[in-house]
Amino acid sequence: MADEAKNKVADSLLDLQPTAILELFRVFPDKVNKPTLFLGFHAGTVFNKSLIWQGVQYLPLSMECEGFDVFGDGKLARPKLRILNKDYIITNFLQNYNDLVNAKIVRKRVSVKYIDDANFDGKNPFGVADPKAELTNETWLVGRKTQESKVFVELELASPLDLESFDVSYREVVSKFCYWKYRGEGCRYAGLPVERADESPFVDSNGTVVVPNYQAPANSPVGFFDDSSAEWSSTRSYVKGDVVYLKNNSVLIRPFGGTANDEAVPMKTVYVCVADNSGQSPEGNPSFWQRDACSKKLGACQRRFNSAESISYQKGEGVSSNFNYIKFSGLKSTSNDAPINSGLFHTNSGSITGGLTGDWCIVGWSHINNLSPLGAGIFSTSSRDASNWPNNRFLNINSDIKIIGSQTTGVPSNTISANFVGPNLPANGSFADYFSANLHEQQAVDGSDGEGGKEWYQYVIVNDTSTSSVLNSSASTLKFYVNGQRETKSFTLEADLANFASTTKREAITFDTIKAMPQTFMLGAVEQRFGRNGYENDADSHISTMNGGIGPWALWSRTLSEREIQFLYKEINQPYNSSTSNGALHHVPREYSECTGLFSGITGDRLTAWWDGTTGEISANVTGMVDVHTGNQFLTGSGIFSSQTETYVDAVFENFSNPTPLYARFGGFPGTDGFNYGRTNSY
Repeated sequence: MADEAKNKVADSLLDLQPTAILELFRVFPDKVNKPTLFLGFHAGTVFNKSLIWQGVQYLPLSMECEGFDVFGDGKLARPKLRILNKDYIITNFLQNYNDLVNAKIVRKRVSVKYIDDANFDGKNPFGVADPKAELTNETWLVGRKTQESKVFVELELASPLDLESFDVSYREVVSKFCYWKYRGEGCRYAGLPVERADESPFVDSNGTVVVPNYQAPANSPVGFFDDSSAEWSSTRSYVKGDVVYLKNNSVLIRPFGGTANDEAVPMKTVYVCVADNSGQSPEGNPSFWQRDACSKKLGACQRRFNSAESISYQKGEGVSSNFNYIKFSGLKSTSNDAPINSGLFHTNSGSITGGLTGDWCIVGWSHINNLSPLGAGIFSTSSRDASNWPNNRFLNINSDIKIIGSQTTGVPSNTISANFVGPNLPANGSFADYFSANLHEQQAVDGSDGEGGKEWYQYVIVNDTSTSSVLNSSASTLKFYVNGQRETKSFTLEADLANFASTTKREAITFDTIKAMPQTFMLGAVEQRFGRNGYENDADSHISTMNGGIGPWALWSRTLSEREIQFLYKEINQPYNSSTSNGALHHVPREYSECTGLFSGITGDRLTAWWDGTTGEISANVTGMVDVHTGNQFLTGSGIFSSQTETYVDAVFENFSNPTPLYARFGGFPGTDGFNYGRTNSY
């Protein structure tokens, strides 16, 4: 019977033309764990029986293929295979081998006259059998399953060049999201659970954050992912925070750290208990269990693979914190009269004003609302000497008074600007020699601006003499930062320069015997000269105070680094689903006591003064803003003001050991060359 069947095959082949081309396929469903396992088949259109090529048998299996063409523009082909799903043979492969994703497919094309003699009763009658005489031998990878039914399965193929990083810049065209299976092949993350798929924390029914709490067995030599006791059991009782995993027997992967010869093991899915239970299955039961998942974004990779070997979780409760500030009520006037002097803090001490030469840095916090009068000051170095204004006006941050038209005190400017002297200030002190940079806008008291008067602004002013200019070598570079970001939108090259370079250069300029040096250091107000818009009806200058609050301020006799500036702009970790009244507070002043370790230089010997927003009696009947620094540099208070405390809730983070590989098995996120992201690992 065997000879008869063989003769039938030979007879059928003899019906073909010698030039007929046969198209043969081999599918390797698990090229990593089972490299020798494959299914060989051909379309059965040219010849509808099994045949042998290179000693390998290929079964007839009805199929269609398209898209194997080579493009002249260099684009990589994305062929498609549609295979008959007879007896669900292909479905079985899909279920057991992860939808055949990344499976290897070898496509061969050969002429009938070269196929093996074993197909005939004797030798190949069309020619000489030659196992090397194949027309093509192509390797493809299964990119995805596009269709599956009882009738057929459609697979989209991709070239290995399309998936492997021959050119990193082209990896992103595959996807901007990671295409590896989370905790599976290509990822292999085996650490603690991190977050849900939308990057949100694990929470209970009340919205309270649940911190995963894995308890390793005593003296356990294995980690969580290899701990057999961490597998979910229907007979165990679980409490909130417990961590378990389930095995997926339909998806098999090579053991982590193993070899190609190791037996494949089921992939694991991790869950966190969010409600005490017993016998409640983790799968599809979010009231009791929430699945650890990956958003497939670059940041998700960074939180899992890093050199710190630890992970931070937000705890369920927040901590109430606060910082001090001084409240002013400088309301805008309804007439052209000068606004009411409602408070300020200042000093004429040379140890403060003299520090505004050479390298220096000022960091301060305030919020100013639209009830503030025209020109209201946040910070100023203008003297309180009315007769010489503006000749000694060197640096102010205030609501802008440079208004074209008939601006009045009853209609305040909405723009907060920084105004400062330029590098070539002449003896006449003309207004054109002052420069202005817009910083931001005032806040609306009624909250119509979305801030509600709650948002605080951090101002950083850096005077840097290390850079010179072709325009004026004696000038310094003046940098302004608002909320950690440098403001450059209003600057030109020359306007980025200031006249704070040296004491010698400054003292050489005088105005009616007044040397061109800062005369004061003032918070909450600014000097406004008579005759300016809004002040036409008065013969003297006026102090224009802000409506709002002044928080902590500090002065250094050096420039601060970018890293130090960012550190002082403290980010608040808002509790999950926080509904507190201070929800607008996203950043707050850093406390003096927090400047330790790597940032202890902030409170070092180059710190001139640190006013933390507290007040006290500094002499008989004189109230001032207290310097928490040992320099004892107080600011004298004047007018009407009150001490206040701004409260906020900061979420606490808890750190756990989480040893994980620094580099994933296949090089990591698409478009990267690995996982060396540094020490950013907080969730």
